[in-house]
Amino acid sequence: MSRTILLLIFIALPFFSFAFWPLKQQTNRYDAQGRRQGKWVSYWDDEKKIPMNIERYKDGRERGRCRYFYQDGTKRLQFNARKDGRMKMKYYLESGKLEKKGWAVMIYDPKEIRYSWNGSWKFYEEGKLVKKSFYRMGEEVEN
Repeated sequence: MSRTILLLIFIALPFFSFAFWPLKQQTNRYDAQGRRQGKWVSYWDDEKKIPMNIERYKDGRERGRCRYFYQDGTKRLQFNARKDGRMKMKYYLESGKLEKKGWAVMIYDPKEIRYSWNGSWKFYEEGKLVKKSFYRMGEEVEN
């Protein structure tokens, strides 16, 4: 019986160590083509580890949940980037309250990557909805 327990401990130990923990992943890495891959983190202050942004990339393009922060660490912007280029976005005030939310699209240009509001948007003041608008490639087309 003691051999069985020792064997189980020997087998299970690597799964509980940080080196083998499946959720621990390398950050800020490039693939063989020089494109960003996986989780990327930039800091306002390296000593205090106050994040400027936390992004996820696949083949050099933002994918999944990405977040940007104010210098005090409060969330400023969060979006979920989809494979087709659409993004569901939320902007926050420095107080942490929701300011606006809506849809945008990523535009990949050889010189730059741009975002354009594209779809319905809601605007808030003190947590209350004050305006709804619809945008088509950055132009407000409907109130």
